[in-house]
Amino acid sequence: MGTAAGAVPLEETVSFSIIPSLLFFVLGLVYTVSTALLPEAAVGRPFEPKIFPFMLGGLMLVMSLALMIREIKALKGNEEIQEHLPFYKEAGFKKIALTCVFSVLYALLFDKVGYVISTIIFLELELILFNGVKNWKINTAVSLAFSLFIYIVFSKLLGVYLPMTPGIWI
Repeated sequence: MGTAAGAVPLEETVSFSIIPSLLFFVLGLVYTVSTALLPEAAVGRPFEPKIFPFMLGGLMLVMSLALMIREIKALKGNEEIQEHLPFYKEAGFKKIALTCVFSVLYALLFDKVGYVISTIIFLELELILFNGVKNWKINTAVSLAFSLFIYIVFSKLLGVYLPMTPGIWI
């Protein structure tokens, strides 16, 4: 199968664009199979607790197949291959990985140091990642203001418990 001058061969792009649709298809399949393993209702209609999860699983399967078909069609035209490939190369997989690491750190710190401090640290790291270190003043102001504002709204106005920050009583 020949390609036009400067065009990316189909084999090099399939792994980039088909992966998300395959992952969602597998997730939908696992979800649907897990739904079938749910116990039947003891009262009322026995299959009623399974209806909505089956619908969600089926919808995920259909949508992932539609995405897969769309991606395969897009890969067949060389101009569209050129449009898709830079997106995956520049999609910021490093930022996604660091966000996952920051999220785990946030979860580990949440109960130990409380909502306010752990949220300030998490937001500061995320804002540095996306805004850069040069904007540290704005990043710090946003992370402080957001964390305190949300804490006050939830704990004082809505009465929702958030882990208390050691030494800080708002």
